[in-house]
Amino acid sequence: MPRRLIERCREDSIREFRLAARRRYDEALVLGAAGQRTGAIYLWGYTAEMILKAGYFSLLGVAEVDSITWRRHLLPAIDRGRLLGIAWPRQVEGHNIRAWAELLVRVRASSPATSYPVPFGREVQRQGQRLEPLWREILRYRKNESYLHEVTQVRKATEWLLVHSNQL
Repeated sequence: MPRRLIERCREDSIREFRLAARRRYDEALVLGAAGQRTGAIYLWGYTAEMILKAGYFSLLGVAEVDSITWRRHLLPAIDRGRLLGIAWPRQVEGHNIRAWAELLVRVRASSPATSYPVPFGREVQRQGQRLEPLWREILRYRKNESYLHEVTQVRKATEWLLVHSNQL
């Protein structure tokens, strides 16, 4: 008997984040084209989150296939962000796209060797800020239908992050 989907899932890693981000982005395009706007936003939000996390952990030197865990990686990253003065809400703290974007830019800025050019760093943060009011992982529990302009904003912000993911 074939193994179940959950049993076939690999542990979180930079590689898995990047591969899953591309797949979720494409699936969101299909949902959006079918008029399933909130579902598209939901998947694009996770796409953006995974892209930013992959960029951050890659910056830290985590190997592409090393397991990324809550205790060893995610929670210390969130704590670091808070120490750097990033407003990182406790509720759903692992999924805050704006905070992940700010953390990535601030940590890069702390070293001249890794610092983004100022316009690029601002744009990374801008995309996180564009997504914050439009996406939360709690969308999975809501029946609300999003407006077309919201779909467009989330798609464009996520698309920008995906296009520039190799630079993050």
